[in-house]
Order: sequence, then C-alpha cells, then structure tokens
Amino acid sequence: MDASPTSQPTVLVVDDAPDIRLLMREVLRLSGFVVTEAEDGGHALTVLAAGELPSVIVLDVQMPGVDGWATLATLRADPRTAHVPVVLCTVRSHPTDQLRAWELGCDGFLGKPFRIEDLVRQVRELAHADAAARAANRARHLALARSEVAAVS
Repeated sequence: MDASPTSQPTVLVVDDAPDIRLLMREVLRLSGFVVTEAEDGGHALTVLAAGELPSVIVLDVQMPGVDGWATLATLRADPRTAHVPVVLCTVRSHPTDQLRAWELGCDGFLGKPFRIEDLVRQVRELAHADAAARAANRARHLALARSEVAAVS
C-alpha cells in the first residue's frame, strides 16, 4: 500500500460500523484513493503488519476490542508505522478527547457526523504532506486543544 509518486494514494479505513466504512470507501475511491478496510484496531494492526503501509489511516475511536486510542498509541510506538498520517474520526469530540487525540499523535481530527468534503480534504492533504508540515500542523492543533480544554475547565 505504500504510495509511490506515480501510484494512487492509499487509505486504510478503520471503523466497526459497516455503513460508515462503505460510505468512506466509496467517497474516497471516487476521490482517487485506493481504499482498504478494517473493522477494528486489532484487525487494522494485522493488516498493517502483513502488507505495505497506506498513505493515510482514517481511524474510529470507539470500537470493540482494540479501540482507536490504543491503535493510535501502537502505531506511534512502532518505528514502521510511526510516520503514517492518521485522521481520527469519532463521535468523541469533546475538547478533552481532541486534546488526547493530538497528544497521542493524530494528524487530523473529524467529529462524527462529519462532512464528506472535510474527510476528503483532510485525507488528500495528509496524503501529500511531508513530515515537517504534519508536525507543524499537529503542534498548532495541540496548542489550540490545550487552550480549549483550559477554557472549559
């Protein structure tokens, strides 16, 4: 699944809801991405260990078994997957949840329900962003999330 400059970017969609996976798969496919799917974090980690890495991972948080928090932490702790951009897409969008996501190292965040345009935009931007741009974006969002949590505390 590694994207070379001449190949289509690839996305791994991880969500326990089949209808959400179907929606994301079709929208991203129609937007020019090659999409694979996993129904939970454990299955995603198995898929990633067995094959090439995707350009971007879209990851739900609330899933049975290995949830999105644990999956993201595992991805960031593994040198092979630490650099793969991850968009968390979740109903858990309270400022404390967003802060946790940015602290764990996500590269994008979408609250559910999400706008299709926002999903495609974030995936497209991350598929083409270099590591320095992603790190700067993460630092900016982390600072914003810390401010928001401080304001509601």
